[in-house]
Amino acid sequence: MEINLLKYNRHWEKGYVYPYQKTRNLFTDIINSLNNKFIVELIGLRRVGKSTLLYQTINYLIKEKKVDPYKIIYFTFDEKQPSIEDLLNFFSTQTQIDFKKEKILVFLDEVQKLSNFQNQIKIYYDLYPNIKFFISGSTSLFIKKKTQESLAGRIVSYLLKPLSFLEYLNFKDKTELLDKPLLYKKDLENEFNNFLNSQFIESIYLSKIQERKEYFRSIVKKIIYEDLPGVFSFDNPQILFSIVEYLAQYPGAVINFINLSRDLKISNKTLSLYFSYLEDSFLIKKLYNFSRNLISSEKKLKKYYLASPSFSFSLVDFVSNGNLFENYFASQTSSSYFWRDVYKNEVDFIAVDKQKNIVPMEVKYKTEINSTDIKNLLLFMKKYQVRKGEVYYLGAEKKLVQRDGKIINLIFSK
Repeated sequence: MEINLLKYNRHWEKGYVYPYQKTRNLFTDIINSLNNKFIVELIGLRRVGKSTLLYQTINYLIKEKKVDPYKIIYFTFDEKQPSIEDLLNFFSTQTQIDFKKEKILVFLDEVQKLSNFQNQIKIYYDLYPNIKFFISGSTSLFIKKKTQESLAGRIVSYLLKPLSFLEYLNFKDKTELLDKPLLYKKDLENEFNNFLNSQFIESIYLSKIQERKEYFRSIVKKIIYEDLPGVFSFDNPQILFSIVEYLAQYPGAVINFINLSRDLKISNKTLSLYFSYLEDSFLIKKLYNFSRNLISSEKKLKKYYLASPSFSFSLVDFVSNGNLFENYFASQTSSSYFWRDVYKNEVDFIAVDKQKNIVPMEVKYKTEINSTDIKNLLLFMKKYQVRKGEVYYLGAEKKLVQRDGKIINLIFSK
């Protein structure tokens, strides 16, 4: 099976530049990783922009680092899955560059579709220090298992999330609105409401609402009916779709697996597996109910969000902007926890850093914050002896200092 690599490597054409000018925030991190030997792993949801980021990295290498274009190879495993050995041999034959001796950069897109990719890459990583690998994929299965098992100590991983509001404004050439948020308050509110149903780059340029809905529905369907069956074995993809529709209607829902499995007429074990498949595809995100013992947290209540509020917009007729705003925050935060006590007092998100510092965070779709809005935040801070908390909302940034010395930072959500 001979493959014409010129089809995949337009940058080999004289003067060709991939037509992607605006970059994501993660681009800087990728560029900063160019000088080390580690494999660069870029993962994230389908259509979130991983391939574009790889192309932009290639542009940067050629233009800024003056790398010979022929010493950069890009290949996607979407259609064909040649072995790494065959791919590199095709490269050497077609470019007359000896990959065993020359310094080359290898970009492998949708690499999870290649069987046993991790051990194939490991061989060349260990034997040929002149090869720098960049890999991307749309399911997290290979992060948690395959790369950790075979590529441990050889890889640095980056997660590309859906757009932040600031990135969205950048792609629309409207970041100047943030320079004077009070002056442009109405414009910012309008843009933010539009953003909640356009959190992917391509969707920004779809003017008709129905087109945007179909765009996001198509992503969900491709993940459930094409991507996941290629990785996992399961009987009923329609149940996966039903789970996604449920979370679209109720973002941040605390899931009772026993009740839901009964409603869907499947076993509790099967339902748990289906949720894990959706997590591995990055289509949903899970939060644990917080406790001081983080291990015991994983045995408690769990709540789930879709990867983007734009999926809710496309799958159900109505979801409040407040719920969509909370789902947006879930799509951006690295937090893995929320808090709910036996009296159903709840804080939206709890962040825990490497030093075990705890930061409770509330998300409010409003421009003014009152004492009721921070009541549960203060309850949590008192219970766990936390001094600082945060409220993300649509108003001006400021600091509230309570009489007991507790600090609540009000943060405009970008």
